[in-house]
Amino acid sequence: MGRIVQEMYYKFGDAYLERNDKLAKEIINQDDRLDFIEASLNYESVILLSSGNYTGIYLKACFMSSKLVQIFENMGDICEKNAKLIIEILKTPSTVNATNFEDSLELTKENLSLVLSSLSDLINIKATKLMTDQVKESFFEKAKKSCILNEEVKGLIDAYKSYLYKSKESIKSASLHIEVLNNLANFSDFITNISENIIWALTGELYKCRNNDLELFYFLGEENP
Repeated sequence: MGRIVQEMYYKFGDAYLERNDKLAKEIINQDDRLDFIEASLNYESVILLSSGNYTGIYLKACFMSSKLVQIFENMGDICEKNAKLIIEILKTPSTVNATNFEDSLELTKENLSLVLSSLSDLINIKATKLMTDQVKESFFEKAKKSCILNEEVKGLIDAYKSYLYKSKESIKSASLHIEVLNNLANFSDFITNISENIIWALTGELYKCRNNDLELFYFLGEENP
């Protein structure tokens, strides 16, 4: 699902910057595929949890996978919403140059790639190696970088929204672009949610992105066997 969401996001960025309604329509159609995968994985998750006798990191991985399915579905829905907004923007006379917002789009793309890489590592690295301090530290560093990128995106989006509020753009056009930016901010937050879930699966400790760092939010005091 992660790679499908990544593809949808890349298409959204191109559709928004290039004012391309064909790409926007492809995103809308792609969301149906994501919905089908979500339903299939939710069913498989229930079967897996009910039939397996998992403990420790394996049990956390099962729960994390179920949570990630929902997160990726939400991210796909955001891409679909923004695709529909792009189609509306193209129907509205506008002087807004979307390339002004390109920095926030690129930072979000970088963050998504970083987090999906971290998720791939979690899946593919052997469990015994995952428990080493060196490997854990590398996951924490990536998660912290994700927090920093998210804050940078939010800062840029706030600046762009302020610009749109003050511009002479029509209310409808400005509102559509602001809604796209708000959705982008939510998408960026979901990216950090993936990082937080990876750290939870790895350590049993729930961390939250706070400004430019990870802060311990909840700890059960358990040990990872």
